[in-house]
Amino acid sequence: MTDEPGVDAPDTFEFETGIENAPVEPYQAHEIQVFRAPKNTVRMTVTGERSYIRVRPVNASPMAHSDRYVSLLDIKNEEVAFIKDLNDLDEGSRKVIEEELNHRYLRATIERVNSIQMEYGVTYWEVMTDRGMREFVIRGHENTHWASDTRLLLTDVDGNRFEVIDYTQLDPNSVRLIETNV
Repeated sequence: MTDEPGVDAPDTFEFETGIENAPVEPYQAHEIQVFRAPKNTVRMTVTGERSYIRVRPVNASPMAHSDRYVSLLDIKNEEVAFIKDLNDLDEGSRKVIEEELNHRYLRATIERVNSIQMEYGVTYWEVMTDRGMREFVIRGHENTHWASDTRLLLTDVDGNRFEVIDYTQLDPNSVRLIETNV
C-alpha cells in the first residue's frame, strides 16, 4: 500500500470511470422525465436530483405487454428506472419511449397465411403482412407463443417478430393452416 492520499493498494484499487452509479432502487415513472437532446439521443432527468445523458428503454415483455414493464438502462446497461405502465408518464416522456420501443421491437402483423410447412422441428412460413409478403423460418415451439386464445406471437430465426392479432378473423385457409400446424 502506498502512503499517497487517495491511492489504494493494487489489489483493492478500482478504476473510477466518471459514470454516475445507478440508484439502489430504480426510479419510478412519476419521478422522471424522458426527452431527446440532441434530437437522436434519449435522455432522462430525475426531478430535482440528477440527469442521465443517455438511456435506452427495454421492454420485459415486448410481444405480450408492449406498453407495460419498461426499464430504462444507462450507458453501463444498468437499470435506472422502471415503468410499470407507460400511461403513468407525462405525455412527452411516453411519446419518446414509445417511439424508441417501436423502433427496437419492430414487428409485422400477419394478414394472411399462404403456407406453413414443418420439417424436423423447423417451421417454414409464407405470409402476407402489413409490410408485404414475407417468408420466414421458426425453430422449435419456444418461438411460437399464444398471448391469448386467438392472438399468436412468432419470432423467426433472425429475431424478427410477427403477430396474428386474431387468427379467427383471417380468411378460412389461414385459419385452417394455423389450427392444424400451430
